[in-house]
Amino acid sequence: MPLTDSTLAADGTVHVDLYHCASMYGTHEQQRTVIDRLESLAEANAIDSVDRHAWARTLSPDAADDWCREARSKYGRFWAWAREHDRTLEPAFGTRTVGSMISDDTHEVIEFPVLCLAVYVDDALVHVAPSTDATTGETATVADSLAELEETANVQHAHART
Repeated sequence: MPLTDSTLAADGTVHVDLYHCASMYGTHEQQRTVIDRLESLAEANAIDSVDRHAWARTLSPDAADDWCREARSKYGRFWAWAREHDRTLEPAFGTRTVGSMISDDTHEVIEFPVLCLAVYVDDALVHVAPSTDATTGETATVADSLAELEETANVQHAHART
């Protein structure tokens, strides 16, 4: 579901959440670029606000601390949005089985992407990247979504000047 001018209604409050895996080696520069671009959009009033959230690459579904509950909640909300819009979050989000290093036990973990963008208009989730159209297989990447936010900002700025 690409971001469009109609998705980002001029009268709505646009908020962006950026989720990133803070400890992923080799991704700092890419993450910094995305953060800088989002902050530029906020400074230009193209979006109303942006928040950054660090998360781990994997999460045990049974973990009980506040961070884990929040991450599971977002994971569930993102999947609900994807189902409602005929999209999938795979392969960026997923689950896999891991083994214990001290026993023969195994358990499922949730895998998160290195970067994830969630766009809200008036508190309603309208876009998640990365996500894939379940019919066409076309993926909305974080880079694509940022470019669409920037293009929408440029169009709105041009309309405001005319």
